[in-house]
Amino acid sequence: MAEVDLNVNGRSYRVACQDGEEEHLQQLAQHVDAHARELSTSGSPRVSDTQLMLMASLLVADDLSEALDRIEELETAARVPKPEPVASPATQAVLESAARRVEELAGRIRSA
Repeated sequence: MAEVDLNVNGRSYRVACQDGEEEHLQQLAQHVDAHARELSTSGSPRVSDTQLMLMASLLVADDLSEALDRIEELETAARVPKPEPVASPATQAVLESAARRVEELAGRIRSA
């Protein structure tokens, strides 16, 4: 089991993690730190470290909630069948003409 030092809002925390998870945990801590620093410099009244971590955690949870909602929207959109493209009348006429010509050629090949 590995250990990693994380810095959040100017404080260092030593945390145990699975081997190989250190970098990912550092990135997560940086995300929490960004929210904590934003809260501590927002001009709000001085709050305890516990309250600050709670508020930062709620902001991270809100980020996650928005991401999960977006994933659900994209998954729903991916399940909706896409309408067939509608060809313009000119394109349809060209395609029908080409189809007739192919059928004529196929008939000639069969009878040859």
